Amino acid sequence: MLLGNLQLMTRIFLLFVWMVTACMPTLAESQPAAVISLPYGEHAILVEKQTQRFYVYQNDPESSQFIRVLETDCSTGEVFGPKEKEGDKKTPEGIYFLIDEHEERDLTPIYGSKAFPTDYPHLLDRQQGKTGYAIWIHGTDKPLKPMDSNGCIALENRDVTRLSDYVTRFVTPVIIQETIQHASPEALAAWETAVTRFLDKWVRIQMTGTAGEYGALHLPGAYPARSDWEAWDRQRQLAAASGKPLQARTSRTGIYRFNDTLVVALDFSLIQGQEYLVLGRRKLFLQAKVPEALWIAADEFQDLAQPRPSLAILVTGAVQLQDSR
Repeated sequence: MLLGNLQLMTRIFLLFVWMVTACMPTLAESQPAAVISLPYGEHAILVEKQTQRFYVYQNDPESSQFIRVLETDCSTGEVFGPKEKEGDKKTPEGIYFLIDEHEERDLTPIYGSKAFPTDYPHLLDRQQGKTGYAIWIHGTDKPLKPMDSNGCIALENRDVTRLSDYVTRFVTPVIIQETIQHASPEALAAWETAVTRFLDKWVRIQMTGTAGEYGALHLPGAYPARSDWEAWDRQRQLAAASGKPLQARTSRTGIYRFNDTLVVALDFSLIQGQEYLVLGRRKLFLQAKVPEALWIAADEFQDLAQPRPSLAILVTGAVQLQDSR
């Protein structure tokens, strides 16, 4: 009898383990396709509108893959579909970044205990004619219900408070999708390799290339004003004549994908001699259906550093900046 009970318990235990394992995706199946690469130590937020679920991912240092560190309910706009205009009560869909953090003392009660504004509408949104503003991730002063916001992403107060541990201003992406797609590590690695090669080429051409080479990286109509390139070229020539040619450096690079759009966010700096010029957080919007064909659709600086007056630099496709600490 004892042996029979032990065998029955063992079979029940193994069945339980099988059921749990079957319901859990493997690492290869569980990778969010939207997160191709994260800066070291940073996190990515994913929002699935169909299920009203909110996720936070981070790099797993042991496997170099992404692991889920937070999952909870959320509430998005009461009207389904991607946001197009102010007042449509829809939540945007795409890749955005958190640009600030507001404490409860600075908020009206409807925003709960904390709020994180996003950068909607970003440059590509504005080029496509999208309007609206103040799309935040925030808490609430009422019971959380599905699709119950005016376009923001609402969380329970206990959950929105926890986000402070995961958010870096201008670096943490918020990727909002109707349904979260998944991809294998191999597929993500192919995209990362292609984008990294493209970035290397983009940097090299800015430092040593021609206006024609730079223009060839862009979609028709996306190439910045030729006067910008000419001013930048003069800066390169002056720096080279001084014996201290300019060099570019990128860091804290994140690569994210939504449909056929990739967003590459990075810190962009210039080096001249002993001077290290941190120009700010730069975003490239790339259009691509396959990794082998990448084109720049838009390019903007997001977090401009405060200037100091020692060296004026005109960065291609951006506004005039100065040497900054």
